[in-house]
Amino acid sequence: MQMQVSTSFVQDQRHASKSARFVPVQPSQIATVLADHGLFLNHLKTSTARSIERAHHQTSIARYVARDSADIVQALGRESTLDLLVKAPHLTGAIELRLGFFRGVCANQWNAGRLVGSVKIPHTGNCLEVLNQALPALVGRRNELISQIGAMSDRMLEAGEIAGLAQAVAQIRLGATEEGYTRDVRFDDLLRLRRREDAPANLFTVANVLQENALRFGMRYDLRANEGGQVRHMHTRPVIETTGSAVAMTGSVWEAAAALLRK
Repeated sequence: MQMQVSTSFVQDQRHASKSARFVPVQPSQIATVLADHGLFLNHLKTSTARSIERAHHQTSIARYVARDSADIVQALGRESTLDLLVKAPHLTGAIELRLGFFRGVCANQWNAGRLVGSVKIPHTGNCLEVLNQALPALVGRRNELISQIGAMSDRMLEAGEIAGLAQAVAQIRLGATEEGYTRDVRFDDLLRLRRREDAPANLFTVANVLQENALRFGMRYDLRANEGGQVRHMHTRPVIETTGSAVAMTGSVWEAAAALLRK
């Protein structure tokens, strides 16, 4: 795959503002280490410099994907990947590796992605060796996730189980009910099928439908006062997919769905 490579991606010099303790790591060196573990550069983004002096020392955010990703695409849909995101700053912060899966925009999707594991490596000592030692665990989590997706896809749900999972997702989205009130949720909003491929009643598909509706489209519910009978008609707003709350909510939905595998 051809892509434009930034000067920051190949930068191997310490910035003048850093002390001798700061060990510069060339992001392209990280790419070499990751290739040894079967992960290859798929996308690269470099932040914008705020000053000329920092123009070649900006943070690089690279996405790596395994070439043997057919199982992920088959399970998640077109343009879906199980990626390792590598954030490599030259000035502040640690090198960070985040493993998660991301679905294609045309598929019913875990919109915010699902963070599986992360590792932070400081710019001190032998960074590349620490990186190399940390990778097997992340790669192992990748294989674990592929197996879990397959198990969810094979697990067919009964009507009662679908209703129970919908209730769990509503609780995740809304939190605890206010004291003195009763909440009546319109679960048909959460269970609405938005495309033909949403129809199968397997655990993975149902969980994706619930997650997408809860985050992207919201749901209606009535909040009723226990005394006096006052009713407020409510509707949740979409959750901005790039926020930490969206990622946390997505993770909670995944855990609620995965719990059904253990029953």
